[in-house]
Amino acid sequence: MVKCTDKDRIVAGVPLGGIGTGKLEIDNKVRIVNVTIRNNWGNPIKLLRGFHVFIKPKDKRGFLFQKDGGIYKVSEFPGEIIYEGKYPVVKVMGKSNEVEVELEAFSPIIPNDLKNSSLPAIGISLKVKGIKEGKVAISFPNIVGSVSIGRVNESIRNGVIHKNLKANDYDPAKGNTTLISNNVSDIITQYNLKRKPSETMNFWLSQYENEEPWVKLNRGEEIEDNPHEVTGHRDDPASIIISEGEEMRYVFAWYFNGKHVFYPYGHYYENFFKDSSEIAKYFLDNFDHLRKDIFHNIVNVKEEWLRDAIINSSYILSSNTWLDEKGRFAIYEAPQNCPYLGTIGTCYEFGSLPVILMFPELEKSFLKLLISYVRNDGYVPHDLGFHSLDSPIDGTTSPPKWKDMNPSLVLLVYRYFKFTNDIDFLKEVYPTIVKVMDWELRQCRDGLPFMEGEMDNAFDATIIKGHDSYTSSLFIASLIAMREIAKLVGDSNYVGFINEKLSVAREAFRKMFNGKYFKAWDGVDKASFLAQLYGEWFTTLLELENIADENMIKSALESIIRLNGNASPYCVPNLVDENGKIVNLSVQTYSSWPRLVFAICWLAYKKGVGDLSFCKKEWDNLVRNGMVWDQPSRINCYTGKPEINYLDHYVGSPSLWSFLF
Repeated sequence: MVKCTDKDRIVAGVPLGGIGTGKLEIDNKVRIVNVTIRNNWGNPIKLLRGFHVFIKPKDKRGFLFQKDGGIYKVSEFPGEIIYEGKYPVVKVMGKSNEVEVELEAFSPIIPNDLKNSSLPAIGISLKVKGIKEGKVAISFPNIVGSVSIGRVNESIRNGVIHKNLKANDYDPAKGNTTLISNNVSDIITQYNLKRKPSETMNFWLSQYENEEPWVKLNRGEEIEDNPHEVTGHRDDPASIIISEGEEMRYVFAWYFNGKHVFYPYGHYYENFFKDSSEIAKYFLDNFDHLRKDIFHNIVNVKEEWLRDAIINSSYILSSNTWLDEKGRFAIYEAPQNCPYLGTIGTCYEFGSLPVILMFPELEKSFLKLLISYVRNDGYVPHDLGFHSLDSPIDGTTSPPKWKDMNPSLVLLVYRYFKFTNDIDFLKEVYPTIVKVMDWELRQCRDGLPFMEGEMDNAFDATIIKGHDSYTSSLFIASLIAMREIAKLVGDSNYVGFINEKLSVAREAFRKMFNGKYFKAWDGVDKASFLAQLYGEWFTTLLELENIADENMIKSALESIIRLNGNASPYCVPNLVDENGKIVNLSVQTYSSWPRLVFAICWLAYKKGVGDLSFCKKEWDNLVRNGMVWDQPSRINCYTGKPEINYLDHYVGSPSLWSFLF
């Protein structure tokens, strides 16, 4: 597990929530942060005020199992809090002179079980030793509806449901949430989180909460329960469940079915449940099964750090995914700072590695959707749209159209077939894939795609003109995959045609080899480019033939390890000259792309070149920066820090799953 304490700084906690449901995070201070369950992927609730865990030993003062929780008249936990994350599970532990507390929260991500893996809910197990006759209380606020007017809490069996009677159909936060437990001694259905104006020095700036319920609970006094519909802005309802015992189980579930210009879709979970109370009851009834079958057992690698890295890198399944009521699936490139769904080009290809292994039906769903938006001329768009499954764009810097989109789609289609043997799908999409390949061939000069110098590939902050090794290697890999696709559908004429193009492309790529590695691009001949063998990553993953001579590939990998791998004490730069100096042509050349570092490290490891130190340095830097569950698109290799306004929760984070193929 990745471990830290309440004193460490982490950018994000373990995201909890099903595929396509939005998520919440429990951080290392036992607060709920970065909440996106209300169809608000791009604008998370930074801190969920009103979430607390309170522990009251008999005949002793109680305390909040929390740090910096916003309550000051009741003590917080006096000892150190230990935080362990192994997505989608988080454990938080504390030990004082009197009690031991262990909180475990999880969401079920279970291989080949899409219904349970898309539950909009989290389970919480709370064990407390040393309070035999004490009490435990947990609280959640009502956040239903974009404004508080109309909110109301209602008691249900073993818990409470949060509603908003005034939220309209165009409010993305329309819906309900439910909190239930298997061990309930009392319920405070509704109290007001906000203090009275007379109790604050500055009402409008005050972030302090109403502390009266916690003070009374600490004193053993009765707490006023006041369920009612909110009509005034100072009324901010929350609920408390009070339990007794050494282990308590809770479920917090949500159900948001409002539509919005950015989110005009339903959710997959709507096909199975009518509201959050049904989901919560189902989850609580199946608590043990949902916790036991989480995917961790499929991650079979020897090195403990690598196992932790692979498991935690799949966090984007909760933080970045959309799964609508029709089963349409996509992954955000970066939900807050680059909210395009389904971006390809060193993006979805990495992000979907856990998808193809655990939920191949989602991979098929995405591919069918993207293929349906191939342009009339055969061009493959960069994505499905800005917060959209229906408005694809050509590219973030287009025009001109990018030259790496079409090869990427060809390889994704073959990859889906490789791991499913779905020949019917291959035959269905074949005419479109031929059109896709033919478009790419029209962009070639002297056998390889030609960059126009207008940022027309995934390195869209770098001026590249002519032939570059990244796009060229990807193109050759796509020709090899296209030939296999044509064989599978029985198109012998196209097999012969592709063989001719492949021969020419390989010869042109061979000429880009300078004796040590393949040149980065025209005019940049003596610098090692991390992406020069990206196409070989694909062909090795798919057990296809090499894109070039094996000795050239190994030599290039050795150069990458020697030059790129040692140029920075923090991470692995994209472009390094023969003197081992980072090349400062653009923000992308002096930065590392963690997703690409991990992929090329796996390729070198697979080819028997070097060890895993290349990978571990990159991973250790992410851990050190507290970015395990919010990995950036790029990291400045001079500082080891991400750029300001970096692309958050980057889609390519799971590239480490290469080690499971």
